[in-house]
Parts: sequence; C-alpha cells; structure tokens
Amino acid sequence: MIIADSCWDARYLMPDAGYWLPSSIQHRASSIQSTMDYTDQPAAPNSPLQPASNTRWIVMGLVAFASASAYLTRYCVSAANTTIQPELGIDDKQMGWILGAFSLGYFFFQVPGGWLGNRFGTRFAFAFISIVWSLCNVWSGAASAFTALCASRFGLGAFQAGLTPLSAKILKDWIPQKNHGISSASIGACMSIGGAFTVWMSGELLDVGYGWRGIFYAYSLVGIVWAIGFYWFFRTLPQDHASVNAAELELIRQSEQSIDLDPKPHQPESFADPVIEIHAAEANLYAPPKSKSGVDAAGDADETTPNPLLMFSSISMWSLCLTAFFRAAGYAFFVTWFFAFLEYVYGIDKGEAGLLTSLPLLAVVIGSLSGGVIVDGLLRITGSKRVSRSGTGMIALTICAVLTLASAWTSSAAQLSTVMALGALFSGIASPASWATTIDLGGKHTAVVMGTMNMAGCLAGFVLPIFLGNWFDSIKQSGGNWDQVIYLHAAFYFIAAACWVVINPNRTVFDRRPAA
Repeated sequence: MIIADSCWDARYLMPDAGYWLPSSIQHRASSIQSTMDYTDQPAAPNSPLQPASNTRWIVMGLVAFASASAYLTRYCVSAANTTIQPELGIDDKQMGWILGAFSLGYFFFQVPGGWLGNRFGTRFAFAFISIVWSLCNVWSGAASAFTALCASRFGLGAFQAGLTPLSAKILKDWIPQKNHGISSASIGACMSIGGAFTVWMSGELLDVGYGWRGIFYAYSLVGIVWAIGFYWFFRTLPQDHASVNAAELELIRQSEQSIDLDPKPHQPESFADPVIEIHAAEANLYAPPKSKSGVDAAGDADETTPNPLLMFSSISMWSLCLTAFFRAAGYAFFVTWFFAFLEYVYGIDKGEAGLLTSLPLLAVVIGSLSGGVIVDGLLRITGSKRVSRSGTGMIALTICAVLTLASAWTSSAAQLSTVMALGALFSGIASPASWATTIDLGGKHTAVVMGTMNMAGCLAGFVLPIFLGNWFDSIKQSGGNWDQVIYLHAAFYFIAAACWVVINPNRTVFDRRPAA
C-alpha cells in the first residue's frame, strides 16, 4: 500500500477548536496551583482533574473487530473452494483467478481508500466501505458463473483496501502515540485470528451440511451490522464525541503536540503480520529532525518528495522487496490453496481441513509478537542493527524453510500441518525485522518505502493463487507429485532468507553520504 503524504490532513495534527496552552506552561501552572489550598473543592464536571474517560479504547475495540470480521468475507472462498467448483462448473485454473482477483483489487485501491477517509471523514468512510464490501460478498454468494464470482472478489478487494489506511487514520486521531504499538498489535492480531477463525468455522459449517452461499450471506451480515453500530457510536474526531471528557481529549492532544514540538524517529514496535499497512500509513507522521544543512539525522536530503532513483538503485531496497514478495507468497499459499491441498492430497473432510489450515495462521500471530521482543532485545544487547534486523530475518526464515521442507516427509495431514505451522511461526518472527528495517531504510520517507515493500507483497498475493491453480490442475490431470508444491513453498522461504545477506539497515536508501 502506498500512502502519500497528501493522504493525511494537516489540520488533524493540532486541535481544530479552542486554545490549548503549551505543555511547559501547563506544567508551571500545575506546580503553582499545587501550592494553593484548593484540595477541598470538588473538580468541575469534565475537568482535566477528572480521570480520563476510556472512549478511545471502545473505538479501538470497534476497529479491531472490523479487522477480524473483514477476514470472514476475505477467506471464506478459500474454504469453499472445492465446494464451489463443481456447482459452478469451474476448474482449478479459473479458481486461481478468482482467488487472485481479491489481491488485484486490494493492490489498486488502497490509496483511494485513504483519500475517502480524508475527504468524507473516517466515520462515514469506514461504515461505507464495510457495507459495500459486505454487499460484494453477497454478490459472491449469489454468483452463478466464473465471471460474476471473479468480479465480486475484485470488488471485495477494492473496498477492503481502505480498511488499513482508515484504521491507521483512526489510530492517529484517537490514540496517544505512546499506545500506538499495542493498538497496532491488537489490530494486526485480530486480522490474523479472524483469518484462522474463518477457515476453521467455514470448514465446520460446510462439513455439517450448510451451503456455501448461506455462509457467505451470514458473514456479510456481520459487516453490515457492524457498520450501522460503528456509524451510530463513532465520531471522526474525539472532540466531537459526547463521551470523551476533557482529560481524555487532553491526553490525546498532548501526544499530538509532542510530535510537533519534538519530532523523533519512530521506533519499531511489534505488530502482527497483516498490519504492516497500518504501520506504513502511520509512519509518515514521524520524521527525523533536520540539521541546519538541510539533511536530517538519517542523512536524507531535505526534500518533500523522495527521489525514486535513489530508492530503486539501492540493493537493500530491492532485497527488502524480494524478501517481502517471497514471504507473502508463502503466506498466500496458506490463505488460498492450502485448504484445497489438504483435501486433494489426504482426502480429509472439510472440518478437519479447516482446523489444520488455521494452525499456520495462528502460528504467524505468535511468531510476529515474539519476533518484536527478539528484535528489540537483540538491539539492546548487541547495539547492532545488522544482528537485530538482518540476523533475525535470515535465521528465522532459514529455520522456516528447513521445517517447511521437512514437512514433505510427514505421513498424515495433521503431521504436515503441525510441522508447517512450526515453520510459519519462524516466518512470523521475521516480520518485525522487516518492519524495523523498513523504518531504518526509509528514514523520513518510511511511508513510501513501506508502501513499496507492501506492493511487492500484494503482487505475490495476486500471482501465486493463479500459478498454483494452473499447477494444481496439471498435477491432478497428470498424476504428478504433490510434494513438489511443498518444495516450492520451502524455496520461497530459502530465497527470502538469502535476501537478508545484502540488506544494510544502518543507512537509509535515500542517504547521500559516502558509505563509511
């Protein structure tokens, strides 16, 4: 996802209404007041002396639930793959295009999704896209031919593309900066948990006789009901919400003012895998301080627009995009064709296939959260970004590749999925290394670098389902060796690990200073 600087409205960086004293004056006033005997007087209603209200956390709960429920409509088609094909008379090749259509729509419409929030406000925009993507899933459930199903999945991807930039905008407007890490982690974890729940629940429902069309309709209803509740409760800005008291509003605004008064490079946090786009959308709010010479602390020239020639002539940038592509290809296998793979190879029922497909997805969540602790801990212990970022990414992905390759020698679907889940855990551990490195390489243009890397991942999400659909069809017709799919999956991670060898997180891709 590319989130341009213009995607954010500058008026949100400071209060729209009212006059707020600088924090230094507020502290002095507080110390003077503390020497006066006013302690017997009750605090006025809505006074900053009152405890802050917790409306911001209700808002984050709504956003996190939307993130989870969006995956109901996103991954339900993967679980229903082998059920839909005979009913609509389509083959694996055509299903590959259907599975890839979502990523194509998602690829093209992330920036328009962010623009929609700035133009009409996140309250309207989020509710609107949730209703429309739910209706696209209703369209999928009503589809009677390949073309209609493919078009509906493209539409679903196009409108879900606004999910992450709008979530990032809400996070920026409503949550204090010190809580951005835990908030982003919660959203990201809910996305992955929502995906794991979807493939498991869909498999169970299909196994007990529910039709795939009815399941699609039920999942769509969740998004519509959420949109109505969200629009009723939420307001685009916290000062417009009746439940936000003065103390909570000041807590949020002090965080915003601290960004403007003392800008610092944003430090990496631990996020779950899918929220990489939320971090990208948020990243352009924090820029390294500039020197008098017009070069910031990262060595970047003082330019509003990054120089694409510098970025695309960087070996580190190309390697980062390659590792993102191949890691995303590995993840895409789990959320598109792994369910059908287990059915084709082992002949298991849909309930078991759904449960086993959910294991690698849950492992990615655990790995991502653990990886953040590892990356930050190694940096504190060694003081080396190469060890913390490149070392973690290379070792974790190598272990992931070895475990994935070893899964080809298992003898049952449960054993295969368990070993692959262990590998997926290490793939998740590599995720925070990628995010931290993206910040290191991007400097003040982190959003552009993060968006470029995310585009590489989106490209893998489009290409791989189509490629596997054609390959699956060929293997079924020729009676080929299904282990070749596992070998390819392992190769993705080996290549992703090798890319870390040449990534240098010690300088930005826009750094014009001579190499040390």
